[in-house]
Amino acid sequence: MQKMDLHGLSMYDAIKLNLSGSTVETAISYYGKKYSFDQVIGMIDVLADNFAAEFSLGKGDTVTLCVPNSPAALLAFYAANKLGVAVNLVHPYLPPEKLAESAAKTNSKFILVYDLYKGKASDFSLPVLVSDCGHFMGTVARIYYRMTNKRTMEGGIPFEQFLKNRNRPRRPSESFSDTEASVYLASGGTTGEPKIIMHNNYVFNNLCAKAEEFLSEPIENYRALYNVLPIFHGFGLCINMHMCMMMRRTNIMCIKFDAKRSAKQIIKEKANILTGVPTMFLKLLGEKTFVNGDLSALKDVYVGGDSVPDKLIEDFNAALKRGGSNARMYVGYGLTETVTVCLVNTRAHHAAGSIGYPLSNTAVRIYKEGKILPPDEVGEIYLDTDQFMLGYLEEGSSPFAEIDGRKWLKTGDYGWLDKEGFLYFKQRIKNMIKVSGVPVYPSEVEAAVLTVPGVKKACAVGMADSVRGQSVKLFVEPEEGEEPDALKAKILSVCREKLIAYAVPRVIEVREKLPVNLIGKIDRRALEES
Repeated sequence: MQKMDLHGLSMYDAIKLNLSGSTVETAISYYGKKYSFDQVIGMIDVLADNFAAEFSLGKGDTVTLCVPNSPAALLAFYAANKLGVAVNLVHPYLPPEKLAESAAKTNSKFILVYDLYKGKASDFSLPVLVSDCGHFMGTVARIYYRMTNKRTMEGGIPFEQFLKNRNRPRRPSESFSDTEASVYLASGGTTGEPKIIMHNNYVFNNLCAKAEEFLSEPIENYRALYNVLPIFHGFGLCINMHMCMMMRRTNIMCIKFDAKRSAKQIIKEKANILTGVPTMFLKLLGEKTFVNGDLSALKDVYVGGDSVPDKLIEDFNAALKRGGSNARMYVGYGLTETVTVCLVNTRAHHAAGSIGYPLSNTAVRIYKEGKILPPDEVGEIYLDTDQFMLGYLEEGSSPFAEIDGRKWLKTGDYGWLDKEGFLYFKQRIKNMIKVSGVPVYPSEVEAAVLTVPGVKKACAVGMADSVRGQSVKLFVEPEEGEEPDALKAKILSVCREKLIAYAVPRVIEVREKLPVNLIGKIDRRALEES
């Protein structure tokens, strides 16, 4: 693989360099249809020209993408990046009210959603483009998709019309400095409160260039990655989409995970890499097509986004072995503040029970009460890496600390290091809940619930869930005279309307009084332990 200075290089320019020298021709495989790298880059260029002409889109602007893992997401992302435009990436299930809020915070010039998004163009005060997810599929899959899915998005401008070559002036690619944001990602921050994180191009290009550090075999042995993680997720954006484009490997796109169909795709298209959250892998283990299939093409499996049970790793590794694969499931650790993973178990560096060994230019320390702890003692995890964010979009307290002339990220997580440098996870300090790997913020759940007439107090906590890792449990203190079952029904109705699906409480417990601490705040810890 070529070695070069990646500073100041846009992600668009990076994908044109083909750093690995790969001869793989297919860039995207999407439900029965394949697109070459030449085709994809050609569509990106046409899209950039049309965006610039139609929306006066250019250097310093921002757009918001609220789309699942589809060719439209990839094309729109790189077209914006080519123009010097920052891209705000949000969860495709984000309710219209929250989507409008995110677009406004980032001063976006338009929003891209998809045909199955549940909203109306009139919900927004700026142009809304709508992608037809079936457009890029093969004929059979497209017919099936349209027969089994009814468009829910009302109004909007068809996105695919901007892929037509209108002989607009060809726009040159714009450069970004390393101090300019190219990507906005939503995160819980290191305190559990919702944040919008700013990243430059360099951190994505640089992490992809580290591929040989975590892959089990030489990069020339890999041809395709099965991609189920949407690009609003740092791992999905960087290690899946961008790495495939930058290293010229096939991105087998999955718009929505379905264990049976996904198992068939993984086997038929001979995917070499699987990435996902624990829920996905649990479902694959329950699918006969997968556990009885030929898995010999698989070389690496990476799981993250949530705590990973030891039994899942053992069972999945056993399934890989039975299927003829030498691959193993590897766990990693990272935060959106570091793009994604910056420590990971690999074939070269692996320790059972750990959440990883540092990638190059990453250091870990464990602190407690301002002091560095020795190996095997539990404290807060601090990171020093070349993958740091530029900062949070909105001003607030900084998660960084300057120590001994170095910049350290205070992660808000407890853990410990062993003598060999492997990191082990203890617990999250912050209150954020992860449901199937998706961050859920208790403050947002509580804010929605407190709008329900009859609710006096509310507290959302995470509870163990054998399938999702965690799910939301809600405690409510009612106004006097409220009937519990009727109140629960009202709460569920409002939550389904205002919250992302993962944030809707699975259990609601109505208590006469919620416990409070010495300063009068709801005692969250007491509720978590109850």
